[in-house]
Amino acid sequence: MRTLPNRTARPVGGRLEIEPDRSSKITALLEPQFPDQQAMLWAVAHADAKGPRFTEDWLNTAAEHLSYESETVWLPVDNSEGPDGETKLSQADAERLRQMLEPLLKEEQRLGSLSPSKLDNLYELLLDKGRFFSREAARPDYAYWGRLSKWTAEETVALSLDKDPEHVNVRSLKPFRKSPFANNFRGLLSIVNRAIELGEIPKGIERNKLKGLCTRMAIDFPSSFENELLLPKGSEGLGGKNASRDKPTLDRMILVMAAQHYDYDPRAEENAEALAKLVADLEAAGLKTSLTMVRRNLQDAWKKIKLRPGLKGVLKKPIPPTA
Repeated sequence: MRTLPNRTARPVGGRLEIEPDRSSKITALLEPQFPDQQAMLWAVAHADAKGPRFTEDWLNTAAEHLSYESETVWLPVDNSEGPDGETKLSQADAERLRQMLEPLLKEEQRLGSLSPSKLDNLYELLLDKGRFFSREAARPDYAYWGRLSKWTAEETVALSLDKDPEHVNVRSLKPFRKSPFANNFRGLLSIVNRAIELGEIPKGIERNKLKGLCTRMAIDFPSSFENELLLPKGSEGLGGKNASRDKPTLDRMILVMAAQHYDYDPRAEENAEALAKLVADLEAAGLKTSLTMVRRNLQDAWKKIKLRPGLKGVLKKPIPPTA
């Protein structure tokens, strides 16, 4: 059997996958932030043959090869030809090119200095974003799971991670030996199973007792888990007080604030920028969440109140102008 040099094969999901070498992993990690990295690094390689980086000759050489490789990546603003037709950047263009290339080269150097284990972990985190358990289809049906009075240890861990236990479980995660998500799943399950073995909790974990279990075992479960499963209408909140029953009012408050302060449009198909700002501010306040969770909560709130009369201001659908 012929194999590629510097690469190994590993079983994943019942098939053999080629394990990328170190250079390929670094390239994959650079890609999201620097989609034009191949053209940029190709130009840098030619410029490096000229001498020290970011000198005048180095920048001129990089610009020449980068313009030749891809005009969509780099073109000088000013005339860049010297008296003999050679590339000669203006001071402003040279600074623009330096600012474009320097972050890429610094990040490439940082990744290259990482230990194999740290680089592997970053690479697996990147792969996790595209794996089945990161897709919307892997999210649980809370209406179904919330009706059950008890869960198994495996179901509890899956739900705590906002995943459907029928799709995300020990068996489905078995092929992903290096996945940070899968390893976290297995680690949490080990903690819960040990608590069951020691008699700290019953084998069938009751929903109403789960908050105490999480606190005792110092497991940081996401807020979505608590909101969807631990605080049904009329149940006790974290401080022992009844959860608010006036949810429509809270929904409207949340939507109004999102629309007024973050330009969120409940009717628009795309709200990526508004959602990103919301998540950033929530995390800055110490509230762990995700784009998917915030989007879903706002969409659910809109579905429940959009037919109510009296919607005004930012939530009122504008009347198109007449011809």
